[in-house]
Amino acid sequence: MLSVLLNTYFHYEIIFGLLVLEFIYLATVFGMKNKFSINPQTDSKKSFTFLLGVLVLFLALVWPVHYISEYYLFSAHMLQHVMISYIAPPLLLLGLNHKITDLLFKLKLSKYIFNFIFNPAFCFVLFNIVFGLWHIPNVYNLSVSFDKFHALEHTMFIISAIFMWWPLVTPSLIKPSLHYSLKLIYLFLLSIAQIIVFGIITYSSENIYEHYQNSTYIFGLSPLQDQQLGGVIMKVGTALILMGLFIYYYFKWYLSEKRYQ
Repeated sequence: MLSVLLNTYFHYEIIFGLLVLEFIYLATVFGMKNKFSINPQTDSKKSFTFLLGVLVLFLALVWPVHYISEYYLFSAHMLQHVMISYIAPPLLLLGLNHKITDLLFKLKLSKYIFNFIFNPAFCFVLFNIVFGLWHIPNVYNLSVSFDKFHALEHTMFIISAIFMWWPLVTPSLIKPSLHYSLKLIYLFLLSIAQIIVFGIITYSSENIYEHYQNSTYIFGLSPLQDQQLGGVIMKVGTALILMGLFIYYYFKWYLSEKRYQ
């Protein structure tokens, strides 16, 4: 196992892509702060939040997590999915200034498109279709067997997750986040939308993903134990995040209603 952890395996294109993403963000925010009349103090906090999101992506997509998930453990891959779908995207969105995101809805050619694709129903359906698609055994085994398909999988997860989080944490004032009551419904639906996938992975009596058939024993796990652990990581990880947000938004809603009484 030590030899696996010491294997310095990097996808340098991922590192390069994340550096480009951070550079574009900083160049946009600080290079155009006069145009957008951005408050430097507020924007520094947002920049830090965005950087945290990029850092989570970095930790999820490079060694050792990525290497272990690609060659040894399904459960490590599920940890990746939690990080790139439920932790990094909201941080990236919270790090954006509303004056920048609102430009999407002011452009004549794109405002109708963005108004449609950032509709909460579309965001919800898109994310769950992508999630379900990449957990079909044949599709999943293909993704971890070929680097390009694996990169496509992660790209689709990140993009669809940004859409999924938009109705909850978008900074936009033109296309704002949902009312607290609707956020609670949205979170509840998210928590139950993937139960079938979680259930099949966790409670299956046989190994579904053949890619890890002979590799998990190096960590003392059978393929079936690794698969069940992956299901638990997915369910518990997402449940903690969604439940925490549900409680947070409930009390925000309660306090906002109490303020007007």
